[in-house]
Formats: sequence, structure tokens, C-alpha cells
Amino acid sequence: MDGSREPDDHPLSDGAPSGLCLTDKSAIPIEQVEALYCFGEMDLNTKLITFLCQHHVPIFFFDYYGNFTGTLYPRDSLLSGRLRVSQAQHYLKPAWRMKLARVFVEAAAYNILRVLKYYQTRQSGEDQIRLQAGIERIEMLRGQLDVMKEVPALMGIEGNIRDTYYSLWPAILGQGITERFPFDKRERNPPSNELNALISFGNALCYGSVLRQIYRTALDPTISYLHEPGDRRFSLALDLSEVFKPLLVDRAIFKLLKTNIIQPKHFEARLGGVYLKESGRQLFVQHWDERLRTVIQHRALNRKVSYERLIRLDCYSLIRHLIDPNNEPYKGFKMWW
Repeated sequence: MDGSREPDDHPLSDGAPSGLCLTDKSAIPIEQVEALYCFGEMDLNTKLITFLCQHHVPIFFFDYYGNFTGTLYPRDSLLSGRLRVSQAQHYLKPAWRMKLARVFVEAAAYNILRVLKYYQTRQSGEDQIRLQAGIERIEMLRGQLDVMKEVPALMGIEGNIRDTYYSLWPAILGQGITERFPFDKRERNPPSNELNALISFGNALCYGSVLRQIYRTALDPTISYLHEPGDRRFSLALDLSEVFKPLLVDRAIFKLLKTNIIQPKHFEARLGGVYLKESGRQLFVQHWDERLRTVIQHRALNRKVSYERLIRLDCYSLIRHLIDPNNEPYKGFKMWW
């Protein structure tokens, strides 16, 4: 498109493209494509859809505001009746479900603490003291997970941990950034300020990335343990996203703001909320793609793996638990750097 895209909720919108199609073409080898993310307007025909499905390439769609709206999934190619039955059994048995739900929250809390401790050593004065107090509170909340007997209670602890964590973001970002991007609390629908807009957009990207990796396994994305399975959503992706948000989303936001890549000019106020402009989304997606390709030395596999591959490895760990929970218990991904 020519870049003059209209919002999806524009009162005069008739569903037609906002601008003229560009004639420039770029060849993309299908063998190198794992998924497509559509943040702008595009026309698809059945020939393209058939071609993508034949090569097992899903398409993730996002609206004008960066919200995840849907997925075009190829026909299931990785099927396991035994795994699906076991996955359902772990949901239906309260003790089994509770064990997995607790691991998701515990791993997420651990990764949050790793992020806080990383920045706490790099701050000084009141910000360092504030971060230390927040770390101690989250450690206390994390210690309560073992005594929780029901999933809603776990969700309550997880919510308190997140609220404490988000309250510490001004101390992580520092006074200069906080003055340009004020942030008091997490607000979603709609995002009330620039930081909430970044969190919402980043979480949508994380959800899509996790869902893409689930699709590469035989896991059923609709059967989950921490989040209640429901209609029209892949709730298992929500479970796994909690574990990876601190590494993928939160640290990406800190990097984009601290390096001044994302600036106030990249946001717009609309419909009582604040959203990233198209230019801001492009910058975030570019950094997101680079972040997923970042490689580290895996201490268990003794080889280099990308951040994106870490998600797949966690899916495999969950599968091993579902098949043999006694010998292969799921521990959840935990940062070690």
C-alpha cells in the first residue's frame, strides 16, 4: 500500500483498500518462511492461500491498532491422538491441572525477578532501593504459590506479581524516560498511555509467536491450564506467553525506549486510548524480529539456539510432561543469563 491506511473503525470505511497498491515486487523463498504477520492491508486470493497451506505457513492478522484479530491456519499436519487425550486428562484432573498452572506462574515470576535484578544492579539511589523492595515483595508472593489450591487463587497471585512489577517500571526506565512516558499502572482496553500501548502491542506479538511454535508441535492450542479454555481463542498460547513476556516483550520495550528508537511522535490518541502509529509498529516489529533471531548458548543442549527456538523447546518440555509426568516433569522456561 502507499502508507495512507485508514483505521479499521473509520466511519466511512467500506472494506476497500485505503490506498493504491504498489507495483514493486519482492521475491521471498517459501522455504525460508515460517509464518506471515499482516499489520497492513492486503488482498489475498485462494491461489495464494492454497500455496501457503501446502507449505504449512500460517498467517497472523492484526488490526490498525496492533491488536491480534485472527489466524489463517493450514490443515493440521502434526497429529497425535495420544497427546491430545493426555492433554485433556491433565485439564480434567484438578491436581494435574493445578500442578501445571502453578509451574506457569512460578516460571513467569522467576523471569520477572531476573529482569528486575538485572536492572537493579544498574540503577542507584532511590530507584535501586525501590527495585529492591519490589523484588522482596515478589519473592514473598512467589513463596505463596505452593499453598494455593485452586487456579483462580493462582491467578490472583499472578495478578499481584504483575501489578508490583509494572509499578517498578518507572524505576527501571529512569526519570528522563518516565517524564516523556508517564506510567502509573497497567490498563488494557483501551491502553491509556504510550507504555500501555507498547505492552499491549508487544503482548499481541508474543501471543502470535508462541502460537506459531505450538502449531509446529502436536499440542492442541485450545486446551490450557492456567487460563480457562474458552471459545474463539488459543488459551494454551496465553499460558506459555506468561512465561516468555519478561524476556521477549518487556526487555524489548526497555531497549526501544532507552535507545530512543521509540519516541512520543510514534503514538496517536484515538477512541479514548493511545496507540502506536504505523511507523511505531514498524520499528517495534523490526526490533521484535531481530530479538527472536538473537542466539544464546543453551547450557543444557550445549549449542546455540535463538530466542524463538526457546519457545519451541518449552513446548517440547510440556509435551514430555503430558506423556510422562513422573519422569519428565515440566519446569517452565527460566532465564539463566
